[in-house]
Order: sequence, then structure tokens, then C-alpha cells
Amino acid sequence: MSHLLAPQAVASAYRRNCPSTIMTSLARRYANGKIYTQKPKSIPVRQSKYSRHQTSTSGLQGIAFIEQDNWYAEIRRLQSIHPVKFVVLTELFLQTENSMLRQMKLSLPVLSVMLVLASLIAWPRDSFAEPPRGVDCVATELLPSSIVACAEVSDLGEALETVLKHPLRSKLEAMPAYDGFIQSGAPAKIQTGLRAFEATMGKPWQEAMETLTDRGITIALDASDGGVAILVHSSDADSLERFRGFVLAFRQMQGATAKQGEYRGFTADLVGDKWKMVRIHDWLLLTNNAELGKSIIDQYLDRNGDSLETNTTYAAAQKSIDLGDREHSTVSAYVDIEPLRDAGFAKSVFNEKIDNIVGEVALGGVLANLRHTSFVTGQFNIRDAGLSLRLATPHQRDWEAPREYFFGEPQLAAAPSLLDVENRLFAVSTHRDLSQMWLRSGDLVSDRAVDQLAVADTTLTTFFSGRDFGEDILGSLESEIQIVGMEQDFTDVLPQPAIKLPAFAVQFRMKNPDETQPELRRVFQSFIGFLNVTGAQNGQPQFDLGMETVGDAQLVTATYVPEKGARESRDAKIQFNFSPTLAFAGERIVFASSTALARKLIESPSGNKHDNEVGSQAGVPNTIGRLETTTLQRILETNRPQLIANSMLEKGHSKQAAEDEIALLLELIGFLRDVRLNLNVTESQMTLGLAVDVTSDSEAQ
Repeated sequence: MSHLLAPQAVASAYRRNCPSTIMTSLARRYANGKIYTQKPKSIPVRQSKYSRHQTSTSGLQGIAFIEQDNWYAEIRRLQSIHPVKFVVLTELFLQTENSMLRQMKLSLPVLSVMLVLASLIAWPRDSFAEPPRGVDCVATELLPSSIVACAEVSDLGEALETVLKHPLRSKLEAMPAYDGFIQSGAPAKIQTGLRAFEATMGKPWQEAMETLTDRGITIALDASDGGVAILVHSSDADSLERFRGFVLAFRQMQGATAKQGEYRGFTADLVGDKWKMVRIHDWLLLTNNAELGKSIIDQYLDRNGDSLETNTTYAAAQKSIDLGDREHSTVSAYVDIEPLRDAGFAKSVFNEKIDNIVGEVALGGVLANLRHTSFVTGQFNIRDAGLSLRLATPHQRDWEAPREYFFGEPQLAAAPSLLDVENRLFAVSTHRDLSQMWLRSGDLVSDRAVDQLAVADTTLTTFFSGRDFGEDILGSLESEIQIVGMEQDFTDVLPQPAIKLPAFAVQFRMKNPDETQPELRRVFQSFIGFLNVTGAQNGQPQFDLGMETVGDAQLVTATYVPEKGARESRDAKIQFNFSPTLAFAGERIVFASSTALARKLIESPSGNKHDNEVGSQAGVPNTIGRLETTTLQRILETNRPQLIANSMLEKGHSKQAAEDEIALLLELIGFLRDVRLNLNVTESQMTLGLAVDVTSDSEAQ
């Protein structure tokens, strides 16, 4: 393999052999771009556009001079020619008075070639210890058992190919924002770096990255001292050495001083603040902790100590990962929760009581699990259809107390299916025994939150004529909760609000409709009257109560009364998005922000949609949710003028900048189709799945 001369060495050689008058402007054009594989007697050097000089090549053995436009192809060709020892770019422009590297005037192509030259010189290849006999290990056999978190990237090459060849890439590149990125000059710098990387590696960058990482990448966090280790395993040790040279050359180009150390026959190079890099045959190790690095090298050579592979918690976590789709996971991760919990990390997560009642309803059971579980596993997958994430923990029924309301008792309870309406924006369905949660609030939330609930309980008891809100009112409802939101259609509605918000509704099932329905209807009517009184005191529009019958269903409605002269308005107050409605249909009860949505739910006997499973998750679906991003985009587009005005007011943007910002937001949302979430629970495991689906190429047209 040829050895290429670093730019510093080129400058030094010319200073020794060239007259100072020639050094004033050196290497502007060399021999009309010819390639020298043997030492020429002299080199034509154009000192200025008016004269040309000859300079001796004494002492410059086997230099090859190439034209700037052809440097990439020529360097790759020269790497395979044994007699060529040095390569010099013909557009290198040196200063004579101060020839330090920082005073060289370099174009981007020159900079990249200098990087290639520096990376392919004397980083000795024979300075590494011989591999131990029979070495054939995985990263977890090298990492110490004290590792508390690690992530393994199984196939970086496939992930890169999926991203780079995705059908939506052409759509992203057609966006105006991408044109602005191109004009910023940043892509040119990136491209220059990639060309230098490709020249160093001797192959296209994507193929080089695939070779470098074809046996996996592992990132690990050590509990003992917070050290981080990154292990890159490759089938080609020569590619790792080339990459090492590239990194070291890049640091030298930035003016960093080369610092090295040695441990048991392996060279450690300083590549950043506290970060060191070591090539261990077909492994590349980067770490910010010397002791962690030494322990990995010791384990590689000796293989006689405890490792992460022998850690019982890690072994159990691997079985959990196997229950998922390990084969198709781009990244698999593991976190040992117990050491973090014992060390007082994220105390608010592991506290017995929560300071937020909404957070308790949404995540109380999940946090209860984290207070007992030993580990969490994660699997992340990139595919043409989108992204998916799966988090899993062990689970035991005796961990649930006092939050049985979250899971169901005595058996695990399932969430109902999602409500389905036209122009649906989102839907969430879950199991929560709100009555038990309210009654046990003293065991679940902080004292401050309990005080707030006590005030609310007193007010609600007054509204319900002395009946206990937690036991009598919430206790009259089943634990199945369905929430849905939809885009509102204001086409034939006047007055129209200037800002058009989505409508939303909550649906329950009543345990005893004959008793519950009259009581809730009366309370709703009283509540609307209360709002009219307080609204009148604050100059707000008044509600007009109404009753509707749809088949066997009954709706109690409340609509805002517009002011005189504003009945035809198309920029009415935001309140005109709302027409609160209480609807009864059999055992179902619906609280809706608009009469139109309540009608749609009542007219649909089931109103359910089974379309939300994220991956292959076993267990009872405790909570499921879905966000329709196409509907979200339409709602935002409808309110584009208000969004632009808000950006100008809050961020101080010019009108054009605000318009560009909102346009970019809408375009990016347009690339998504939906977001889905599932929380599943079994007797032994809790699983949270999240999936983001993107539009197909035909949908993006």
C-alpha cells in the first residue's frame, strides 16, 4: 500500500529544496497536471501569470502531482500503485514568510485532500498486539458487569440505506427550506468531508460505513464512574485503521496536538476532551474514562472476569427483547433501573406520590411499575413505512397497590376500542377506575394535590346536591373511557370563529342509566346556568339551552347567542367553537364540546375502530391512542393567518420569516400519516409501543 505525504511534510520538503524566491508562490500549477511516478529533474512552477520557473526535485522521491479537478479519482488510483510514495495537490498554495499550516490559504477541495494525505501517512500498522488465540466475542463479553445502560445498533448500513433511499427523500429535497440549506454552504462542507472520507477509505462513504459497522455498534454507560464506552465491531480491521487515521488527521487539521498512550500493546489516541480511541484488532473503542477502557482491553485479552454478558439482570433483559422483534430492530437497548433508583437518580419519577392529578391518571400505573422493576428494554426500528419504538419492563400484580384503579382488579381490564368519526383528529381509549382513584387520592398524590382535590370535591358536591362526587357520581360510571377529537366543519355555520378549533368528546358507560341520566342532565343544566351568570359579569356571550331527540337518544345542548349585528360574522370570538352538549344513548353518556360531534357519536351505534395495534404486542391493551396528522395539517392550514400573526408577535419575526416558518411546519407534518400508541399489560410484562407512520410516495404527491 502506498504511503502519502502529509501537507506539513510537503511544505518542509519544499523549504529545504526550493529557492526562497520560488517559495513566494508555490504549486500554483505543476507540470500541467501530469502525474509523476518517478522523480523528475525539475518541476515547472508558475510564480505569477507573467513568468514560469523550474525548481529542483532533489530529495522529493516519487512525488505524484495531480490536477485539483481530478484529485479524487487519482488518489484512489494511486493508492494501488506501489512505487508512488507521496501525493501532492497541484492547487496547494503556501506562504513563504510563515509556513505554518494555519496560514495556508485553502479551498474546500484542498482541505479535503490535505485531510486524506494526512490520514494515510505514518500511523504505523504494525504497532498493535497480536490478537489472542480463539478470540471470537461480542461486545457484552468485553463490557464490565457494572454497565447500567447499553444500546446495540445491529445494522447501521441497512438503516442508512432505508433513510437515503426513502421515497420521501425527493420530496424533502424539493422543499424551499432545503434550497435555503443548500445556499448556506453547509452541504458543500459536508460533501467535502465525505469525499475526503471516501478517499481515505477507498470506497463510497455509505459502503465504508456499512463495512466499518457490519458487526454492530454498542454504546454503554458504566455505573461506577459514569464512563461511556463505544465499541465498533468490523469484519475489516484495515477499514478500522483507515478510519482511525482519518480521525487523527482531522484533529491535526484543527490544530490539535497528537497525544498517545499505550496499554498492553494497544495505542490509545486522544481524540477529544477526555475521549480516547483505541483500535483492538477488529474492534474500535472510544471512551471518556481510562479505567473503563483498560477493563475492556483486559477482558479482551484475558477473558477471566465478570462481564455484562454474565450479568443476570442483562440476561433477563435479553429474553424480554427476544419477545419483541429483535431481528428487525435497528437499535436494541437495555437500562438497569435498580442502580439508578438506589443512587437517587430522577427522584420525581420514583417517588411514591405524584404532584399532578392529571399525570396520575395518565401515567400512575407506569410510574408504579418503575418503582419496582429491575430493568427496561427498548427496541427502535426504522423502515420505509415509518418509525417504531417498543419499551418493555417486567411486571407483577403485587406491584400495583395502591394503583389497582389503573390496571383493574381482580383481573386485568382492557381498554375499549377507539371511537371513529369522520375527520377524526385523535382518539384515546383506556381503562381507569376514576372513582377508586378519587377515593384513594391521599395515597396517590402529594399533600398539595390532595388539598386541591378537596376544594374541587367540595364544589362538585354542591353541584350534585350533596351527593359525594367520588363515590356516587364517578362510581356510577364504568371504568371504560373513550376520548375523541375531530375537525369541525364551519361551512354552513354562522357566526364563524376567527380561530377554528377542533371539537372533542368523552364517552362513558353508565352502570345504572335510569338513575344516573336524570341526575347528570339536571347537573348539566345547572352548570350552564352558572356559566351564564359568571359570563354575564365578565361580558361574555350567553348560552341558550336546548333539547334534541335522535331516535332513542337524547341531547341536552347549549349554544352561544351572538351579539346583535354579529350573526353573520366570520371572525367571531373563540367561544363560538363550542356548543357544550350532554348526550344519552342507552347505557352510553357523551360529554362533547360541540353538538355536531355528539350527534355523530350517538348516531353511530358502536363508534368503534380496531386499527391501532403497534407491532406484535401481547397482553391486555390498557391504553391505546391515535393521532391523525393529515387532519392536524388541515386544521393548522385553516388557521394559517392566525399562526403567522402569532409567530410575528411572540417571536418578533418579520412577516416573510413567519410565513416561511409556518409553511415549513405544515410541509413537515404533511409527510406524516399518523402516530399510534399502545400500553399493554400481562401478568409478567408491561409494554409501551409507539409508531410514527409516514405517507407513501403516492400520498405525498
